[in-house]
Amino acid sequence: MSTVSPIITELRTLPCLSALKEEELYSLGGHSHTKKFQKNDTLFLEDDPVHSLFVVKTGRIKLFKTSFNGKELIIKIMRPDEYFCCAPVYCDKVHPVSAAALEDSEILVIPVKDFKAMLNSSVSETGLRIISGLCSRIKYLSGLLEDISFKDVEHRILMLLLRLAEEKAPEADIVLLTITHQDIAAMTGTVRVVVSRTMSKLKKEKIIVDSTIKGFTLDKARLSRHISHFERPV
Repeated sequence: MSTVSPIITELRTLPCLSALKEEELYSLGGHSHTKKFQKNDTLFLEDDPVHSLFVVKTGRIKLFKTSFNGKELIIKIMRPDEYFCCAPVYCDKVHPVSAAALEDSEILVIPVKDFKAMLNSSVSETGLRIISGLCSRIKYLSGLLEDISFKDVEHRILMLLLRLAEEKAPEADIVLLTITHQDIAAMTGTVRVVVSRTMSKLKKEKIIVDSTIKGFTLDKARLSRHISHFERPV
């Protein structure tokens, strides 16, 4: 009589994996393992490559971002039966945040290759594209939260303009954006007068090369260089 792997039994009892079929659990359980972390241990750092997904068995794990001057922003605290690191699998394949144990914790570690193989075998191509799109959206919102928390208003406006320009025309140097000052203010958590003042500065510096009632044209390369200078530590 065959025995069931303890890892399979463990996967089966996790609420976040309870909807999986038996064969899907087995596909995840082959190389999964548990790992213990002591308080303040680091699981991974921002921009590290993603090799695993994690499920919290016991303890608490904080997901956080750190600014260049050391300021910390906690994105979320993960508790037992919660899982994390799904989004990076279908985005940049690097961690958008860091993770560390807030207390002694035990974590179930699932290899990314097993997770992707399970999804590829059970989810349609359209479903995978939807998952990829949702993961990209999570990345965008994480970046937006970082901007609002760590950057001043002018910096947030610059980052928004660059993001919009990249989304509209990734390969172009000169991009027309049809967005109002009021919309920019609403998207960066400020007021219209601050946006107008910033836009005037960008015109003087020839980053905005033309503007009409329909929108404005900006030089994306100049904007990128300006942001690089803006972000240089003092």
